[in-house]
Amino acid sequence: MASFDEKTSDKSKLEDSIAELEEILLGLRQNLGSLHKKIELLESKPELQSGILNLKKAADVRARDLEAEVKRLREELSSMRELLGLNLDKRNSGK
Repeated sequence: MASFDEKTSDKSKLEDSIAELEEILLGLRQNLGSLHKKIELLESKPELQSGILNLKKAADVRARDLEAEVKRLREELSSMRELLGLNLDKRNSGK
């Protein structure tokens, strides 16, 4: 009797899982359709494409500038540490 109940419970769980997967699949199909529409819209409007390209270029330039600034600040920090006698290599080797 317990075996029959377990099989029924397992079948019920499996059916629930299948129903959940079907809902997820439906949502994914809707997302895919929405993405296709958005891609078509972007492809049909060259001004949007050029705007996106300009934003990407500006972001790349800004990222390079920030990387250079961080590098410069690290070098300044290292110089300041040396001037103040806080060079970690010197401090560790003195122990």
